[in-house]
Amino acid sequence: MEIKDHTKTRIKCPLCLSQNISSPIPPHNDLKFPVLPVCVETPREEDMFAPFNICICGDCGLIMLKEVVDPEILYKIFHSDGIGKLWEEHYSKFANLIKKHKPSGRILEVGAGQGKLISKLLSLYSSGVEVMDPLYEGPSENVRVHRELLTEESSRNLFEGFDAVISSHTLEHFLEFKEYFKNSWKILKKDGLLFTSIPNQELSFMKGYGNQLNFEHPSVCMNAHWLALHYQNGFIIREVSFFRDHSVQIVAQKTENPAKYEVNVKELSQKILEQYWNNIKERMNKIKQFAKPDKENWIFGASNLSQPLFMYGLKEDYFLGVLDNSSLKHNKRLYGTNLKCRKPEEIVTPHKNDLRIFLNVAHYNQEVYEQLKNLNPNVECIFL
Repeated sequence: MEIKDHTKTRIKCPLCLSQNISSPIPPHNDLKFPVLPVCVETPREEDMFAPFNICICGDCGLIMLKEVVDPEILYKIFHSDGIGKLWEEHYSKFANLIKKHKPSGRILEVGAGQGKLISKLLSLYSSGVEVMDPLYEGPSENVRVHRELLTEESSRNLFEGFDAVISSHTLEHFLEFKEYFKNSWKILKKDGLLFTSIPNQELSFMKGYGNQLNFEHPSVCMNAHWLALHYQNGFIIREVSFFRDHSVQIVAQKTENPAKYEVNVKELSQKILEQYWNNIKERMNKIKQFAKPDKENWIFGASNLSQPLFMYGLKEDYFLGVLDNSSLKHNKRLYGTNLKCRKPEEIVTPHKNDLRIFLNVAHYNQEVYEQLKNLNPNVECIFL
């Protein structure tokens, strides 16, 4: 089912506001992508698809989707937060970075989800913390919850109320970046700090990780873009820290004198888009080569890491099903496919010797590999 009534076509770049946007770039044009990156219990006939067209801003070089989907459609179903050891390390490092620069004060996390970062912050701030998220499901003790979005209206009500505003893997979800920075600037006190952790999209998209560009993440920022957004919107950067090849963590301070800061990485973006396509093709070719009928073939990653492979033409019948560690997905169908998601422990049993699992969870492949080998040392794992 197509949802054209709930999509809009970009007429300007969300980063530099230029209207110099390229035409959709083959072969990333006129495709149909599943709208939600989740697993569901509803029939496949009810799945919604929208036009998938990749283009590039001719001025700043931002890679983006030409058509975007109404956020009310995207977030009517709760999306699972990051789980596992790598995410725990990420949250710990980010929490310590926040504490280093802002040891006390009134602190707000925007888009706190299931409260993974909040749990870390609560152990560091005895005075408590605040969150702004209409779907927040995290800890409640010592947490003040604003069940709303960060908008012009909500920022007006909280004007200059906070010493620090925090977001973790939230900014990449925004359709328009400037609204986030403008509203964060408003609710920060003078010289307040903005802490931002975002995926290293520059590296991850190049590797063909499908979770970097979809309707949930409608653009791909190079790292130069992330820096430019802060300077252009009233912030001075105080520290940039990379968490492995996973995330970029930025500390910025509110200023009354925004800098003129222009960026153009169009040539880099074009090269990265080319490499993205090469890696997508390599993943599909590896599946076609190794998914033989001598064993049960499963793909690990019931999310928008796997959905693009099928959008670009990979047949679902290579796999018996899909595996994932999120309890929100088990025994449900990966949206946009007929593949049912199972809990790894139910499939990878100790004495089963006819299993082949394609690991398609990007930065988390090694962690999942170790998990599967602990369940059954004989399971065949193929890294994608």
